[in-house]
Amino acid sequence: MAGSSIIPLSRNVYRWLCLLTAAANVMGNILLLLFYRPLFGWLGVPMPQDLASFAFVAGFSFTVGILALLVFLDPEKNASLLIVGIVGKGIYALFTFYFYVFGGLHWFYLVFGIWDAIYTVVFFLFLIQLLSPDLTRLNSGDIFAGLDRPRTNRALFFIFSLTNTGRSGMSHIQTGLERKGYQVDVVNLQAVEPFFRFPMSLRDFFRIVVRSIFRIPAHILTPQIPAGRDYDLILIESQTWLVGMSAPVEALFQRTDTRAIFRDCDVAILNVARGAWRRSQAMVVRWLEGCGANLVGARAFTHIGWEPSRLFSLWFYLIYRKAGRPKWLDGFVQKRYGISDSAYAQLEQFGEDLAGRKRVKWTHSTVI
Repeated sequence: MAGSSIIPLSRNVYRWLCLLTAAANVMGNILLLLFYRPLFGWLGVPMPQDLASFAFVAGFSFTVGILALLVFLDPEKNASLLIVGIVGKGIYALFTFYFYVFGGLHWFYLVFGIWDAIYTVVFFLFLIQLLSPDLTRLNSGDIFAGLDRPRTNRALFFIFSLTNTGRSGMSHIQTGLERKGYQVDVVNLQAVEPFFRFPMSLRDFFRIVVRSIFRIPAHILTPQIPAGRDYDLILIESQTWLVGMSAPVEALFQRTDTRAIFRDCDVAILNVARGAWRRSQAMVVRWLEGCGANLVGARAFTHIGWEPSRLFSLWFYLIYRKAGRPKWLDGFVQKRYGISDSAYAQLEQFGEDLAGRKRVKWTHSTVI
């Protein structure tokens, strides 16, 4: 459902996708080596000039197919093989696109490059799911037990939102909490680097993306946390920038003066994303576990729309700074930016549910 809470692909879906590429890589390369002459002649593909290199590439692709088969048979045991598949398919796709654009490579090979590019993403997402199985449980819709400590009915929000989508989502959680008697303090994280601003240039957009992917440390101003208030609940909102968490949000955990506030406290997470949210949320979860926090719930919501409209709508929004542009693409680009009204309603209910969470025995090691 557009703009609704995300239901992650199941483990079995990814397993069968691995089997699909295993069959394609193994059987396809065997058939290609046996029958490339009539096949190439029929499609008008130039014959390989170096048969040894041609056989090497086919053999490498065959090997990746075997790795995918091993992952299908036992994903948890062979999760590390996905890293090999990501690197192998990613490099092959990159070189294929390069030589297609600059070297006059025949379109026949581009088909394989597109296939490998898709599976680079599939393997990456499956690896995240295998390494972070708790994310499915956290996003199941349940609220997990809070620590058995006195309830102060005070909550602290940490927010970093460039386009206000995440901030709007947090405000609806706040509404739900306040409806159940909570008082909420909001801390807006402020980045020191000037390119963490909206609107932004295309250059600054890519700088932010690179920061998120490679986890390059950012710098934030000292968060102005109200003194003398005992919080029994903390919520963190984190944007997703091309499968990475916001660098300013990660900076919150990199500061020794702010990490301590999460220890022995109930914490919930909100992620807003165009689509690929799992690595971003996993990064936040691991930081919180390292800080000794007790995770009581998480929600991830996608932007309104369908792919690839949602992707281009995001890009156009960042360029034009207004939804529904350019007008000549009316019907393709989304006229509204952000998450849906039904998602906001779910977030209000999320706030109410967090306020009424049950309790468990308070121990320093309590994590999900």
